[in-house]
Amino acid sequence: MIKKIHIWFMRYRLHMLVWVIYFCYECIIIGIIYNQYAKPMVYLAHYAIILFLFYNHEGRWFPWALRNKGSAFWKVPMVILLEICLYLLLSYNFDYALVKYGFLPAGTLVFDYLYVARNSYRCLYFIGFSSWYYIVVTYNKERRKTAELERLRLNEIISRQKAEQDLTKAQNAFLKAQINPHFLFNTLDFIYHHIVSVSPVAADAVITLAEMMRFAIDADKVGEYIKLGDEIDQVNNLRYLSHLRKNEELPFNFTYEPDIRELNFIPLVLLTLAENIFKHGDLSKDQAANLEVYLSDSLLIIESDNVSSRIQHNSNGTGLLNIEKRLKYAYGDAVDFTYSQHNDGHFRVSIKIPVQLLHEKARTLPFSTGIDKEWPHEHVDPR
Repeated sequence: MIKKIHIWFMRYRLHMLVWVIYFCYECIIIGIIYNQYAKPMVYLAHYAIILFLFYNHEGRWFPWALRNKGSAFWKVPMVILLEICLYLLLSYNFDYALVKYGFLPAGTLVFDYLYVARNSYRCLYFIGFSSWYYIVVTYNKERRKTAELERLRLNEIISRQKAEQDLTKAQNAFLKAQINPHFLFNTLDFIYHHIVSVSPVAADAVITLAEMMRFAIDADKVGEYIKLGDEIDQVNNLRYLSHLRKNEELPFNFTYEPDIRELNFIPLVLLTLAENIFKHGDLSKDQAANLEVYLSDSLLIIESDNVSSRIQHNSNGTGLLNIEKRLKYAYGDAVDFTYSQHNDGHFRVSIKIPVQLLHEKARTLPFSTGIDKEWPHEHVDPR
């Protein structure tokens, strides 16, 4: 309660100061001119009526009269007339009570023309002050509102300019991204044609690498979904490259049902899981890793299981977190995505998505989702 009183006082302290100064000024001037001073209760009663009139006129009645411009011409005079009547009624009743309780001399209260004229003038006097105060407050509010709108407009202009600058940078980056892959693929094409006769295996590795890189680059240009078969091919390419790099067959079992190749799915999920296995898993001869993709109970299920290496055990899981965010964004809460490190040393990942949801998403595709596999020209995979 004390806190509310303090807040109210801090809000209206200037008002109270002005009213106190005015009341003191008026009481002193009247006392000097007429050489008479009333009892404090008389001043309190009449100034209470004035304060009531002032703030109700400024805060309620006058704004109501001005709300509709078409009817303001008759509402304003009507409000002023009613306020004068109310002021006369309150003044007379307060004076009657003051006389009755001895705060004013008996016989001084006469409701005549002079009484009405004097109090009507005083009422109009404070109505004028209240109207002026309302106009000043409203003007200041409108000015602050205009200033705020101007500030928001300037901020919008600045934001738009920044967005245009960011768009220009993005366009430049996109152009560079277009130039750099072309340069890379042309270089790989050059390397392939110069080593194919010397080392067919190395040339085949170059082709496989180029195909995987083109898949990764083009994956975000064909829409939100691709055929699972396209990514399955790239997982096989990754396994082949890992085999060439290690110069031995790695214990990596990748199994999938043929029917799932035609399902539409977000890209780079299978490839990321396979890459994590090759990068962080322990693929020694007696530690086989598994990546399975199959259908069960109307669900598409993707599971990986590999012995965790020290590197994977300490990994922060950025790739898996990225997969989780993309799955949630694409399929919402229908996705069941889990991964965990088990006590037996195995790291397991499980993804389950209703097949019906995949079909529904596929119907929203505006165009084909096939990955462009034009490069390399003239080459037939010797495998």
